[in-house]
Amino acid sequence: MPEITKINRDEIATFLDTSTTASPNYQLLGTGITAYAVAYNPQITTEKWIIHRNATSTLDSNQKQGDVSQKMYKGDPCFEFANGKRDKTGGDVAVKILDVDTWDEASTGHYKAKLSDGMLAITSYGGEDAVIEYTLYYNGDPTEGTCTISDGVPSFTPSVSL
Repeated sequence: MPEITKINRDEIATFLDTSTTASPNYQLLGTGITAYAVAYNPQITTEKWIIHRNATSTLDSNQKQGDVSQKMYKGDPCFEFANGKRDKTGGDVAVKILDVDTWDEASTGHYKAKLSDGMLAITSYGGEDAVIEYTLYYNGDPTEGTCTISDGVPSFTPSVSL
């Protein structure tokens, strides 16, 4: 029987590429955030053929998104990045999202990871508690690979496809 080990929330890491150049600058999403999850929003097609009594459903795609409610901390790279997206549209709201399961080692020190193109849309700013709220929309198919993390800095390596 395999060993069962509890996974803690801090072992599921999301990084945003906050760079404005071709070289990525991944920053850990989390300062001022008490909860974050990715909603898959599955797109389902259901058909009931006249020759069957029951319907059949297929999963066609996912429309992944994560809603963020973040207390504002000046100097936090993810807050500064999101704040810079206020009042922007089109390509100005593009973001690269790196999701890393640090609980799932592909090999020693190499964690399973997915890199996604996406966009960041501000939904609310300010309020009583100085909070910025935004949604991260994942676009297209992610690039699967592995990630190493050294001194808190991730390095993503895409998987080789044959």
